[in-house]
Amino acid sequence: MLAVRLVAFLAALVAALLVAAPARAHVRATSVAVDLRSQGDGVTAVVDVEYDVLGRLLSLDGVLSPDAVGADGVDGADGAEAEVPTEVRRRSLDAHASEVAAYVGGRLRLSRSSIGCTAGDDARVELADSGAVRVALAYECPASGALTVRSDIFRASDGVVDDTKTMVAYDIDGSRGSTLLDTDRTSATVGDTDLLSEIPRFAWLGAEHLLFGFDHVLFLLALLLGARRLRDVVEVATAFTVAHSVTLVLAAIGWVSLPGWIVEPLIALSIAFVALDNLLSPRTSHRLPVVFGFGLLHGLGFAGALSVDGPLSASTLVDLVSFNVGIELAQLAIIALTFPALLFLRRAATTPPAARALTLGTVAAAVAVAGAGLVWFAERSPLLT
Repeated sequence: MLAVRLVAFLAALVAALLVAAPARAHVRATSVAVDLRSQGDGVTAVVDVEYDVLGRLLSLDGVLSPDAVGADGVDGADGAEAEVPTEVRRRSLDAHASEVAAYVGGRLRLSRSSIGCTAGDDARVELADSGAVRVALAYECPASGALTVRSDIFRASDGVVDDTKTMVAYDIDGSRGSTLLDTDRTSATVGDTDLLSEIPRFAWLGAEHLLFGFDHVLFLLALLLGARRLRDVVEVATAFTVAHSVTLVLAAIGWVSLPGWIVEPLIALSIAFVALDNLLSPRTSHRLPVVFGFGLLHGLGFAGALSVDGPLSASTLVDLVSFNVGIELAQLAIIALTFPALLFLRRAATTPPAARALTLGTVAAAVAVAGAGLVWFAERSPLLT
């Protein structure tokens, strides 16, 4: 009886995740990427923002509803833009370029020695290959000294998102690095960043990206459903970790790039494949190469939260490592909570009715996970939408 109750609890947990995934879209988070570079006496800024968030704020055409943007509720620019013809968005941006430039330029404020820099009128607004809105600004700074950057892009009072993470990469006056801004810390002095204070920020960002990325969580659950021994868990976790760490770093620094409309449907398909493989294939000799291959895809998805433009610095490398450590800690937490419960269920199912209930529950969980993966694949694939 205990085993039956635990199976029911496991099924309820999977169902809760499936229900929470679309619900999460209403509690929106987004990311902004800012690249700052010295240019003579001034500073150039290239800002990437999510089209759908900016579009809802400025009434642009071709905006997807919050329910349709991103199955994980975070990083909605991970491929959903492929469902709307690119030309619709490009024409709308061209028509509203001055409004877009005014909004971004007004919300991204730079100053040197507490004296404000002025954004020029020659801003360039375009739709990047990633689907993000890219705004290039040139600031004139009358003073010298340390550069302070403040970002109020997509603050909560705008009413379109609940949380914004702004990744600032900089190459200013010979100082290169990166820093993270959020609702609690909206400004930073470039080149004067405490490296140690950035580590927990980026680690938390990585953990958040995994925990609130329900596709990544379900992929892990699918792997754990197919693991029989602790050795199996260690092997698949190691393969997944090594693979996604490689592509996360390579994609973040721009050495590897795949459009979201390719990566996101394949991530969804990986969930369905692993879940169904647990049911249809009793052999596990092929599991490690498959997990490694899918891990490479998930690493590209993780990299959507970070972007590094320009040469790597010690600060940027620490930030990337911290982000990845956060992902690993969240992954370990999921494994530590889930796999012991699965082992307990299997050992508690000592009677034929309990064994049948366990088998039925495992099959139901695998089918539910596979179904979620297939639904997300259909939603994200431009060929099907």
